[in-house]
Amino acid sequence: MTLNRRAFAVLLPIVLLGHILAGGAAFLGYRTALVLLHKARVQQELFQLKTSYSDYVSLEAQLLYVIRNSSAFMSFINESDQAYRTRVLAIGIQDSLQSLVPNDGTKVSCSVFQSDGREIFYFDNGLDPFQTLGEHQAAFAHAVLTDNALSRTGLVTEKDGTTYLLDAAEVQARGNRPVSSGMLPEQSVLLQIAVKPSRFETIRHTLAVEYGAPVELSATPPVPGRGLSASVRLAPALYARVTPAGSYMRAKLTRVAMVIGMFVVVLSVMSVGVLMLLVRRYIIAPIEELDRQVTAIMEKRRIDIDVPERGEIGRLAANVRMLHGQLARALRKTRRLYETDSVTGIGNRIYFNEMLERFFLDSAETGRPLTMLFIDLDNFKQVNDEHGHRTGDALLVAVAKALVASAAETAEACNEPPGIAARLSGDEFAFLIQAEPRSAAVQMLIQSFLVKFRCGFAVESDSYPVTASVGVAAVPGDADTPTHLMSCADHAMYYAKAAGRNTFAFYSDLPPSARTPGVRVPSLRRSVREQAAPPPVPGPADPAV
Repeated sequence: MTLNRRAFAVLLPIVLLGHILAGGAAFLGYRTALVLLHKARVQQELFQLKTSYSDYVSLEAQLLYVIRNSSAFMSFINESDQAYRTRVLAIGIQDSLQSLVPNDGTKVSCSVFQSDGREIFYFDNGLDPFQTLGEHQAAFAHAVLTDNALSRTGLVTEKDGTTYLLDAAEVQARGNRPVSSGMLPEQSVLLQIAVKPSRFETIRHTLAVEYGAPVELSATPPVPGRGLSASVRLAPALYARVTPAGSYMRAKLTRVAMVIGMFVVVLSVMSVGVLMLLVRRYIIAPIEELDRQVTAIMEKRRIDIDVPERGEIGRLAANVRMLHGQLARALRKTRRLYETDSVTGIGNRIYFNEMLERFFLDSAETGRPLTMLFIDLDNFKQVNDEHGHRTGDALLVAVAKALVASAAETAEACNEPPGIAARLSGDEFAFLIQAEPRSAAVQMLIQSFLVKFRCGFAVESDSYPVTASVGVAAVPGDADTPTHLMSCADHAMYYAKAAGRNTFAFYSDLPPSARTPGVRVPSLRRSVREQAAPPPVPGPADPAV
């Protein structure tokens, strides 16, 4: 047996057993979760059955109460002339019943019994004029009279399979009052209301069809069942329970077991294949190479064997990893230099354009607002020319730090992302923040940044007459492309310059003529520069600076 076959014979049972155990655990977990899910569903549907039953019980109680306290019923039970009572007074009870029954097709009947069990009145709202009181309904009334129960509610099923919900109560023949425990039987009558609970029976039938088992009704609490069995209390002496048939879950679990089995087989084959590739590469291949060299020596085709030192593969991997780390660090450093402004240490225009594209796409996909601040330093060229480039560079570094610090303070105070700061060129800076342009975060950021220029910008122990003009534009609302957004913010910045400098302007507040696509930035810059000439720059010896 070759090494390949031996490795396969060792790996296959181990891998297959491990995946079978994992698949079995997954199947058991899924089965438990599925049983709990469906049990909760059965319980919820039983609660719908209980709600329907309660609605019918409430309807019966209302009908019984209203009819028992109606003048028509009082006149009926107190009338001694049986013929007059049957022909005339019964019509009042029928009209009262008809007026109280909901107009949804619910079948309701009313019957009155003497204390000796003799039926003296029956009426229902059905279409059959020859309908009579059912045998089981009459038996229910007789049971109430026999047991001397003042009232009783229950379900009965007639021989034709129709189920009725009954509510019976004994009433005094004089005064129409509920029976007290000391009343004589001949002084009372029994009023019984029957309702055909159509919705209750529909839900009950639906549950039986869905779960392949009938809804069991019992007068005693059912014994808790295993699996999906669930029960609910419909009334003080009535309980309903559903125990779905075994086939209900069997079909679902069979499909899951088949899927998991196929997954186990496929994953086992793939795992064994991958392991065989690794074993062949790192164990079998070196042994075969050594075998070839030994065979070549035996056949006198070579002189010596190239024996690799112990741990060579490990050392090679370590060297490659070290080389990769050096290359990765060099690449990160190169990228950082490529995207970082060499003077201020913050992002440059390349970095800003990349982040602007990324933020713009995110805003287009999620609808999240994006605001851009275009910042230009006023009088910077004069300070740079008068005090030298070193001072100008120090001033740019200080402005960049002030912008980053203001962004950090705003982010912490408003619980917003810190945003992206960059130096575009010369004395121009930009800032991106994912917030509404007139939100508290943007307003606080602008005010926190501009306040540092109120009395001249300080760099170490010197102060320079440099201010900042800020233009604000946002998407959606102002621009539909990243380039357009930058152009809008640039327009707003030059209007801020024209407004007196060291202030800000929103692009949405500009005059309509300045926001048209035909207005070119260079011409706008020239017009603003003509309208707002820079103030004179005081000399370094001026104590007022």
